Amino acid sequence: MAKRKKKQNLIYLSLIIIVAAIIGGSWFYSHHTREVSNSYAVSETATLSSGARVYNSLSAIQRANLPDQALVKVNRYYLTSNDNDDTYARINYNGKNYFVRATDIELKMNNEINNYLTQSGLPHAKITKQISSIFEQRGYSTSSGNPRGVVIHDTGNENSTISSEVSYMKQNYSSTRVFVHTFIDNQQIINIADTKYMAEGAGPYANPYFVQFEMPHEYTAASFANQLGNAAYYTAYILKQNNLPVTKGTKDGGGTVWTHAMISSYLGGTDHEDPISYWSTSARKLFGTTYNINNFVELVQAYYNQM
Repeated sequence: MAKRKKKQNLIYLSLIIIVAAIIGGSWFYSHHTREVSNSYAVSETATLSSGARVYNSLSAIQRANLPDQALVKVNRYYLTSNDNDDTYARINYNGKNYFVRATDIELKMNNEINNYLTQSGLPHAKITKQISSIFEQRGYSTSSGNPRGVVIHDTGNENSTISSEVSYMKQNYSSTRVFVHTFIDNQQIINIADTKYMAEGAGPYANPYFVQFEMPHEYTAASFANQLGNAAYYTAYILKQNNLPVTKGTKDGGGTVWTHAMISSYLGGTDHEDPISYWSTSARKLFGTTYNINNFVELVQAYYNQM
């Protein structure tokens, strides 16, 4: 009788252990399987940082061992919504795909200016809020009520300063009804209008959808590069804040990173071509290279990966 009872107890204990293992396994898997809110394809080259945690899948259950500082191809990014909103990169090493936090890779830049900023540690200014109450507050025309990207402008004025540009916009707003959210130079990122509401700087087909910023002109290599770094950081910050991917604007209206010139060409309602000339002329004069929206998107991704 005692032996039979002991056997029954062992059976019950085994069942309890099995059930606990199933429940524990399910909990562990659910807490380590990352919920992807968005993903987008890229074609980039990067190196792994020392001690990078590399996974065989977007589940943290299984780890992989890759050499420190391994050179890898990045082919897709994944935005997650249940893991501190981390961004993960799908990387390819020796023909096999792996996954790693984007903070654990360093992109190899193709452009001299971007490379200059990378070697400097991707510096950026802090965002300074000087929100003015004079600008009209109208909500975005998106289903979420949030912006779906960023539009880049340059002021087009030679030898003006960020403070003079901000003052001019505020002083003339009552007559022009034109304003952007933020001004960015080589040392400052000044946010003058609440990004929760639309700006009025890129025409009727862009204003209801995008955060917008202006760049006064810079005249030395270091100041021009640092301005681009600040602009890329700010763009990455806005995209990350709204859980948006880093993708170039497209003819069908998709994408999150736009120049004013692209708005004119793809969406209409405006005819400005900035900042194409400012970027290309400054890059040629100051660095002997070229600079365009593709280079900028690459730089934005580098800053985005650090967030």
